[in-house]
Amino acid sequence: MISRSIILAGWLLPLTAWCGSSQNYTLEHDAIDNGGSLAVSANYVANLSSTPGAAAASANYANRTGYAGQLADVVAIEVAAASAGLTIAERGTKQLVALITYDDASFAAPAAGMVSWNTSSTAPLSVSSTGLVTAGSVYQDTAAAVSAGYLNFSDTLSLVVLNSGTDDFGSYAADGLPDLWQVQYFGESGIQTGASADADSDGLTNLQEYAFGMNPSQSSGGMLRWSGSNLLERGLPVPYASGTGGGFTFRAVFPRRKDFAAAGLTYSVEFSGDLATWKTSTSTPTVLADDGEIQVVSVPYPFFVNGKKAAYFRVKVQTN
Repeated sequence: MISRSIILAGWLLPLTAWCGSSQNYTLEHDAIDNGGSLAVSANYVANLSSTPGAAAASANYANRTGYAGQLADVVAIEVAAASAGLTIAERGTKQLVALITYDDASFAAPAAGMVSWNTSSTAPLSVSSTGLVTAGSVYQDTAAAVSAGYLNFSDTLSLVVLNSGTDDFGSYAADGLPDLWQVQYFGESGIQTGASADADSDGLTNLQEYAFGMNPSQSSGGMLRWSGSNLLERGLPVPYASGTGGGFTFRAVFPRRKDFAAAGLTYSVEFSGDLATWKTSTSTPTVLADDGEIQVVSVPYPFFVNGKKAAYFRVKVQTN
């Protein structure tokens, strides 16, 4: 009986380095070692060594290598804005991103749907499942915050919602009065707050109360008082006489906001001799006093209105 044995001869090739490429990236090694653990090119060195789990790195590249299935521990999550700046315009949007950091200092973006996004602020702000933040209307620059959670890690990013309009907030929008002033006296969702309303039933509209620097939620019946250049008490317009003997000068005195031009307010003083026919003064008001926000201003009485001695005046306030 003859037995035969067959011996297969061949070569066991060593592991070698390979050319890595993608749509925008190609790495061709100029030199490799026999085990493929050291790869070198003119601008790149990857020393993978022979130890499982070693790291490949260069100035602009990092890679965690090792056995398939090797575990990497998450140590932190960070929220950042995709574009520069930590502000968002009211009624605008801003994209946020979340990055998780591993125990070897490498990082990556979590898979879609793995991050939970939340807002934690009083500003009207919402955030989608992809980190897109949408801001509502505000009446002043308002702090806001958005947080992201992954596993048991979380991070919060602080933002500021920028106010860009003065008359565009909630139910106060486009009513002729500044939102900030209305919120100050009526809260964020008050009633009877329009320009023509009389919230405190004192005979003055909210627009007049704003223009004269008065409280629209409290009945106002006092007269304007000042001393020298100091405004002592805000109040209603008053007639004023100055001089001695036969040299008296009569003036109509009324309160006016210092920022009336920027606020879009126009004050007109009208005079009458019979409460039927009125004539608008063309005199430039003289500033007598102020308290930093409200001025005391005056205009002189004319001698006659349509042949009758001027005895009455009124102040009309309008928005531009």
